[in-house]
Amino acid sequence: METRRAKLVLLVLAVVFSLYASSAAAQIGISRGCNPNGNVFNLAPLVNASLQGQANESVAMLPGRGENGGDLVLGAGLDYRQLVFNDGDPNPAYYVQRGNTNCAADFDGGVPGISVSLLGTFIPLEGYPQVVADPIHDVFFLDAVYASDTNLGIGVIEATAANFRNPSTCPNGTEEFPASCWSVGSVTNIVPENTGVANPSIAVDQRTQGTGAGDVYAVATWNQGLTQQIIVTACTNAELECGSYMVVSGIDENANFSSVQVRPDGGITISYANVVIEGTEYAEYQIKFVTCKPQGAPNAPTCGAPILVTDEKNPGVVDPGDEWNVTDVAFPRHVDRLESDGKTITTFLIYDQCAVPTYTAPEVEQDCPKTQIALTSSSDGGNTWSTIQPVSPDTPGQQFLGTIALDASTGTVNIAYYSSQNDPLRLRTQVFLAQIPPGQTSVGAIHQITATLYDGPTGFILFDEDSRSCCDYIGLAAAGTGQAGQSHAYIHFMGATDGILNGQNFPIYTNTLTRFEY
Repeated sequence: METRRAKLVLLVLAVVFSLYASSAAAQIGISRGCNPNGNVFNLAPLVNASLQGQANESVAMLPGRGENGGDLVLGAGLDYRQLVFNDGDPNPAYYVQRGNTNCAADFDGGVPGISVSLLGTFIPLEGYPQVVADPIHDVFFLDAVYASDTNLGIGVIEATAANFRNPSTCPNGTEEFPASCWSVGSVTNIVPENTGVANPSIAVDQRTQGTGAGDVYAVATWNQGLTQQIIVTACTNAELECGSYMVVSGIDENANFSSVQVRPDGGITISYANVVIEGTEYAEYQIKFVTCKPQGAPNAPTCGAPILVTDEKNPGVVDPGDEWNVTDVAFPRHVDRLESDGKTITTFLIYDQCAVPTYTAPEVEQDCPKTQIALTSSSDGGNTWSTIQPVSPDTPGQQFLGTIALDASTGTVNIAYYSSQNDPLRLRTQVFLAQIPPGQTSVGAIHQITATLYDGPTGFILFDEDSRSCCDYIGLAAAGTGQAGQSHAYIHFMGATDGILNGQNFPIYTNTLTRFEY
């Protein structure tokens, strides 16, 4: 769960099993090729890098807009390098694949702040950054928490594909002055003093005409002491002129973990969890869904009342059992797919779920021995939802940190997640990708994306001495030309590589990018 500035502490646990004694690389190694294990997606040095690491990744792509016809890919995450402010806390950072095809970063840097004209300076952005691509206008957007001396809000910055492709504006390497790569910035969702914002999400209307065409929507959690609500702000595309926020979570008092999408018809959809605390060791998720109508930024959209998707009494948010040492936050995520009739829109929603009912009483600690990715769908605007099913039924081990992306060119829904299913001890993980074919609502093929079993993100990284604040999600983006074999799904996740500390091999847990072609 996000804190305002999470402190990253890397703990290496020496787990020795004779089963893995044959090769140290088999335990922690991630290869430097795009496939099968991905590539380290940052330019941090691997020598004497004891306090490095990245987590909570997001990713966006502009297909074919990089150099030499390659994909232009933007990633973001929390990075322990002191790239913007030097206070020991992880900084929001960004990473760009300009034109190579190896899932490697050509340049990276700390996320720049928002210019304050009266002070003549930049106020750095904090918290977990999120990114989105706008292929219609050939730009990327990134948002994160904005914190000045007088108020809190969500900072939104914009970069053009032309800037990212230009080595004069954005030279290869780690950017000391990353603001040169980003052309426009603005502050949204500004909340009153003594309150705060967290967990931002961002989406862009991909239409070229109609009310709201091209508008940018920033959604976040508004923290007001014991009350949390979901707020949304609309911004214009090129100038990032943003209006006032609007509360969309109704009377819910503990709303969090929101996700925003824009439907092909311009409707805005928001999912979130209203966390019902029934005891010190138990949480129940009321997963909600809101549909809004655009009014043309900077005017706020008009939104309907939240609809209950499911009252989940066993979300994947509690400490798993003896096999595992990590806590799952279970962010609900969704996408909206236009069907072949040109008018029906199907919404697919996922979240992490405990597969074994564990609730006995609110005062009893709930350990989850088995997590899974849960899936449901709606074809009537969220009014009714299908029976919740596991994405990967009858699969051993843990499946967790599910994330979802739509390839609009083919209508394929992609769901990426970690799984420990291939480890006999159910400890070490690989990345998998499940796909829902066009015109269908259930999972078809499931692909194993990474090959090496490694000890992450389970039990290795703590933020603020709390594993609940560590590894809340991974990033996924998908797009193509509409032709078979020309679609790419990029997965941005926490991987591992071999570093060197004082002349000795040392595992570094690091953001990693891989690609699946279909």
